Amino acid sequence: MNTHTPRARILRAAHAFTGILSIILLTGCDPTSANGAAEYFEGSALQLAIASEQGDSDTITRLIKEEGVNPDTTFASRDGIPVVAWPLRARNLEGLDALLEAGANPNARESKHMNGEMIHFNNAMVFAAMMDDPRYLALLLKHGGDPNIRNVNNETLLFQAFISGNQWENVKLLVENGAEVNESNRGSADTVLGWYTTRGGFEHAYWLLEHGAVPTVMMKSSIGKPDRMHIAEDIYWGITTPDLLPWQKKCQEWLIARNIPRPAMPVGIRDKRKAFGFPYEEEDIPLL
Repeated sequence: MNTHTPRARILRAAHAFTGILSIILLTGCDPTSANGAAEYFEGSALQLAIASEQGDSDTITRLIKEEGVNPDTTFASRDGIPVVAWPLRARNLEGLDALLEAGANPNARESKHMNGEMIHFNNAMVFAAMMDDPRYLALLLKHGGDPNIRNVNNETLLFQAFISGNQWENVKLLVENGAEVNESNRGSADTVLGWYTTRGGFEHAYWLLEHGAVPTVMMKSSIGKPDRMHIAEDIYWGITTPDLLPWQKKCQEWLIARNIPRPAMPVGIRDKRKAFGFPYEEEDIPLL
């Protein structure tokens, strides 16, 4: 990716914001303050940001209801962070709740034409999907957060939850609140079920199967080879840890009950099984 494009600059800003969240998650410290907010907001927007990071519901209500500060059009001046995302940085659930109760839109995001490209900045839903505390995402969803919104790089919220340390509670929240479980993130078979089966996460995979995930999506070949049903390949042939073998068996039984046969073992899985000392000939690998 060209690191000088508008999208790349926004991604760097998003990563910086996420890095701040990570510091908070790891240390339990709250680095935000009036001075910190002043680097992002000014005027009445600054007052609203500070009130949200302090959980000051009275000030939040006054600013929005009486003084007309519109939280849905109040964004950080330098990288488009919506004010409704600010209490996530401070890990202040009361501040987020007060903003939402005062009418803030959990889906608010800044969009701009930059160098001929329409850029949709990250919003509170994107940041909440990556947090290790699911209460923030649950609160946003309760107030109408869109579980199918995508980030600035056009990636799904399910992917954000998965790649940020496997925030499984967030994955479940998104699916239970209407996230399209079979929507691809990038490629044809780049779905949440495939991310877990590829890594041997069969307990998670079984839950997803029971909640509508489709294991028969085809991975399209770009080099003239036959398309593959890689999720079924992983369930039937993949390797995992001993504690997850019963869940792999349940996934296999799920496929068998629906007449989804075991495909041929792909070369990649064969090589992996051989490298780790597992049987690697098809006839030597019975169903679990």
